[in-house]
Amino acid sequence: MVCGRWRQKRIERAMDLTDSFTWEDLPTRDADTGHLTAAGWIPLIPKFAIRIACSILVFHCVQSTIRIVTNHETLFNTWYPFDWTVSPFYELVNISQVAIPVRYKNKNFPRNGSYIILSLTVLVKL
Repeated sequence: MVCGRWRQKRIERAMDLTDSFTWEDLPTRDADTGHLTAAGWIPLIPKFAIRIACSILVFHCVQSTIRIVTNHETLFNTWYPFDWTVSPFYELVNISQVAIPVRYKNKNFPRNGSYIILSLTVLVKL
């Protein structure tokens, strides 16, 4: 109970700190060194997040395709109550194993995940 109250005060303090400034008003580069400040990194975070996600997706697709073609396996190791290794079932199982994670990702993950990471970073620094 005490821990919950302590964290509530930290969260309230973080929320109060957001009223005192906006990121657009802060300088994006340090005047002395020329390095990016926290306000300068904010526009770059979505670009990096998209590049990282695309890199992971391309790597996963390439390695999964190689494994499926060379070993005649499915994307996920699962059990089916029928022989999935014969021709029409093998293709249908692979299509379903690709479609279900794509649907799950689009339904359950927010599109602006980089802003969640940014807000967590700010809370950790308090």
